[in-house]
Amino acid sequence: PERCTPATWGVPCFWILVFLSQQHTAWCERYCGAANCYEILGINRDAELSEIKKTYRKLSMQWHPDKNLDNKVEATAKFQQIATAYEVLSDSSLREAYDYFLDHPEQDVYNTMRYYRATVKTPLWTVVLGFTLVFSCLQYAHLYDRAKSFKSGPRLRSLLEEEYVSQCRRGRQGYQSGELSETKKAEIRQAFLARLQNEPDCPLAQCTWTNTLIPWLLYRLPASLCTWIVWRISNHSAIQEEKRSESEANRRAKEEQQAVEEEAARLEIERARQKALKAKLVEQRKQEEEQKRNKWAEEAKREAEEQEVRRSSRALEVNGHISSVDELRKKGHFLVEVTFGEGGLERVQIVTERPVQKGQSVKVALEGATLPSGKKVLRSKVAGEWSEGVLLELRDLPSGDDRADKDKETCTRVDDTCDDEAASTRQRKKRA
Repeated sequence: PERCTPATWGVPCFWILVFLSQQHTAWCERYCGAANCYEILGINRDAELSEIKKTYRKLSMQWHPDKNLDNKVEATAKFQQIATAYEVLSDSSLREAYDYFLDHPEQDVYNTMRYYRATVKTPLWTVVLGFTLVFSCLQYAHLYDRAKSFKSGPRLRSLLEEEYVSQCRRGRQGYQSGELSETKKAEIRQAFLARLQNEPDCPLAQCTWTNTLIPWLLYRLPASLCTWIVWRISNHSAIQEEKRSESEANRRAKEEQQAVEEEAARLEIERARQKALKAKLVEQRKQEEEQKRNKWAEEAKREAEEQEVRRSSRALEVNGHISSVDELRKKGHFLVEVTFGEGGLERVQIVTERPVQKGQSVKVALEGATLPSGKKVLRSKVAGEWSEGVLLELRDLPSGDDRADKDKETCTRVDDTCDDEAASTRQRKKRA
């Protein structure tokens, strides 16, 4: 069961007070009863206090019982109504409550509360004391009821049965076979209840007057406060040492946290610097590569222009020597390579049907030349190979040593040309 606290009966007491306030309307009449206080005095609701006093004096003199001996009963009742109306309207707080009552007659509970707030002039300490006393009595009644319910409830019977079983030598079998006599059971029950009364969470231990609100306010709270003050004074040095230790630990933790944050900031700055440096290096490499590509492009353009100049400056009909002859798959067609120019550095590839021999002198019409028939020589594909010119004349082969020297010289020039062209091709591929 839960331990009862001073706030346990707060909600029930509130509803009790509300019920009493509602019932009071049947016990007495409020303000001027069914009549209107303003109508009794014959004034408006916005009348000043001076006007109310003046009207009251006039009406009280008019309806005084001593001046109306012939109609003394009616005068007495009228005089009491005038006095009651003046008492209500002359008090500012009571008049304000009465005005609210006239405007909101349906709010009976709130109007009752405002009426007693304005009329009852009881000191606050007496109200608090009375409420505390009533609350403590209700609280004690609640504790007593809980203890009574616990004594007659199944929870205590179950605990007693467990206690009986634990006192038997043969356990539950001995308890069921009647090992304990009634006298022994009564002794065990009395000892068990006495032990329960020392347990603070048991309802039997809580059913005391000291667990109510008044003892708690008058004794337990001051005693606890005094105990705490004494403890604080006696352990002041230890508390201060603990505070210093805690402060030192907080300072160290703060310094470590600050060091960690500074290290993280430093690493972040270093990463940003490294990133910027890498970006700068990458940009520099890109610029260098771009410069190299531009340089290679300019060199290639210049070489192309030079070749174009050489190509445009040479004659379209040239004399040369056949450096190689290969028979093509198509019968009667030969792939001929002719070297010409100064030193035999230039060459042209021709596909022809005329039988030729290596080293033979020839006259060739290059691309763009005009043949005697009026046709223009174009680069074309013949028998699966590109032909870059037309064979115009074939001269006889040189004889003897002249022919050998000529072949050797031609081969040497062709090999040099091939090596130069291979190196130039590798260089262009590397640049690309």
